[in-house]
Amino acid sequence: MIIKNEQPRVYNYLIFDLDGTLVDTCPDIIETIKFIIAQYGFKEKSDGYIRSCIGGGARNVLLKVLGEDKAALIDTEILPLFVKHYTDNCAKKTFAYDGVEAVLEDYKKRGKFLSVATFKIRSATEKILKTLNLIDYFDILITADDVKNPKPHPDCIQAILAYYRCEPSQAILIGDTKTDYLTGSNAGIAVCGVTFGYGDPDEVQALKPAYVIDTITELEEVVL
Repeated sequence: MIIKNEQPRVYNYLIFDLDGTLVDTCPDIIETIKFIIAQYGFKEKSDGYIRSCIGGGARNVLLKVLGEDKAALIDTEILPLFVKHYTDNCAKKTFAYDGVEAVLEDYKKRGKFLSVATFKIRSATEKILKTLNLIDYFDILITADDVKNPKPHPDCIQAILAYYRCEPSQAILIGDTKTDYLTGSNAGIAVCGVTFGYGDPDEVQALKPAYVIDTITELEEVVL
């Protein structure tokens, strides 16, 4: 199902979130969290619970799973260990959603400019996109390593707009969470919400972005 809060129109600059929008990185993130839990002897958590905590960057996930009381330990020891282990193993079980490559290929052939704005660190972002043979579709990747302020601050979007020297009205952000919606809104660009990622579909719809889609292939019906 497609929800159109605005009329479909031409956007020449498509900015994609990564996790939960282009690829499902959840399996490898879960494995890394379980590795951390085992290393420190913390109470085990179910895969479903860990999945529900994913979003907002690695530190945020660790705080949700392990508890706010472990913030100091996370900052000094656990986060660096997470980054290393995850980067080494981030492309083992991660996969692109059905239709992603075909959609990117079609937009690229039509002369669209494609980019990624993600909370993920650059090393893991590049490794995943290279492993899945998607990296060549994108002109620029803006990761957590490239901006001072993370989403929902508009730094990542502003960096992409500056790279292209384009007007906000020419761009749209495609993402799966409230944070993505706020990021796009704060940057003054349209947002297309997706319901198949990590965000709550009802929350995504309630925000009333320009469009809401249930599959990535539906994007081409609203972003012309």
